[in-house]
Amino acid sequence: MIGFAELEPFLDRKRHELLAAVDWFDPVSEAKSLREAEGGWTPCDVLEHVAMVERMVTAQVQLLLDSAPALPSEPAGDKLVDITEPFRERGLLGSKKKTPPHLEPSGLMSYEEAMREMQESRAQLKALLPHLALRETNALIAPHPLGLSLNACQWVLFSAFHEWSHIHQLKRIRAAHPRA
Repeated sequence: MIGFAELEPFLDRKRHELLAAVDWFDPVSEAKSLREAEGGWTPCDVLEHVAMVERMVTAQVQLLLDSAPALPSEPAGDKLVDITEPFRERGLLGSKKKTPPHLEPSGLMSYEEAMREMQESRAQLKALLPHLALRETNALIAPHPLGLSLNACQWVLFSAFHEWSHIHQLKRIRAAHPRA
């Protein structure tokens, strides 16, 4: 179970795993061309999409913080963070989901641009963590497009879970293109 104290290390671990998965691809040629299947996303598309979703999560958390009175934080151990069970109960873990059109990658971003976008989106998301530590977060709730409601800390964790699913996608692209 992931608590507030594990939130930032979990984000860092998933980002490290994503970067390790994408490091397998040659950034000049393979990152823009290899796909798991025809019509699928390239590694560069995955990176662009991850940054887009992370920016959406950051905006959602900021909106939650801005729209409610700043109440003192519940004890860190009482902050609800983990989303594993609600996602498991709804069959959302490990299942393919339809990407909303506004979060589809453009396919125009270079590998370097996508990496820069990911760095910037992660820095913006992590900049919210000190605010979440000081604020009551369990009651800062917004609906998620997947059909459940998440509090501010759970939205942040969702970003890492989302990234996790794309780590697996990168591994599938790699498996579809074994090197000699």
